[in-house]
Amino acid sequence: MSMGNPIMSLLPNNTLTGENFPKWKSNINIVLVSENNRFVLTEECPPVPPANATRAVRELYDRWIASNNKAKAYMLASMSNALRSKMEPKECAFEIMESLQEMFGQQSEQARHEATRKYTNARMILGTHVRYHVMQMTNYFSEAEMHGAVIDESTQVSIILNSLSSDFIPFTSNYIMNKLNYGMTQLLNELQIFEAILGLVKNKAEANIVNKPNSSKGLKRKMAKGGKSSDKAERLIADKGGTILAELLLKIGLVEDDLLQLLPLGENKNLPAAKYPPFR
Repeated sequence: MSMGNPIMSLLPNNTLTGENFPKWKSNINIVLVSENNRFVLTEECPPVPPANATRAVRELYDRWIASNNKAKAYMLASMSNALRSKMEPKECAFEIMESLQEMFGQQSEQARHEATRKYTNARMILGTHVRYHVMQMTNYFSEAEMHGAVIDESTQVSIILNSLSSDFIPFTSNYIMNKLNYGMTQLLNELQIFEAILGLVKNKAEANIVNKPNSSKGLKRKMAKGGKSSDKAERLIADKGGTILAELLLKIGLVEDDLLQLLPLGENKNLPAAKYPPFR
């Protein structure tokens, strides 16, 4: 098997054994698409051209035969010896794929159902680290996708928000009210900051923020009297871009020194005025 195309490395690294059929099928499709050969899995072989056939008709037939032989070779070379011996007599690549679908397709659907049930029923336990919960949910998503499920990032974020413990109700409400749109990495960062600010876990040092230093280490949770922010803190919000996190900090009464340590926009003083409506 030629390895001139780097995509070809998908096949020897993921040999079909049965349980990994969805992943193997996906890899085969990727390889065939990259070489413009996937049509042999969806189109029937053209009739054998008669002796007086035009050049175009002959070329169409010859192309299908060449692509089918290549697809069949890729499929046979990337499966176990036991499966190869069963599939080798078949003439067409689509016949091999149909046979494998009958053998492992139902098993894959059951596995996908079980994996989907894991993340739909998962709920964060009070007192656990939010990072651990998000990573566990990510594993559930990956397991479901391995068995053919399609879960876009926006849906994953929504599922995670819905699975959080009651401690994170203010965070979730704020996210919905302000129509935020976080990716998975940003969501994890913001959740860990929120967790550290409110002291939701005993050991805050364990809440390592993805790709960011933990600026809240050693934070003193000072509370402003009456829960109201000072004029200086209000000006600080505007100077720092009016972030949702800053508004939330003022809501719970953290003083301006703490804001300086926690605002993700840090030292950038050339930011526009408040970007979002206040969280009040």
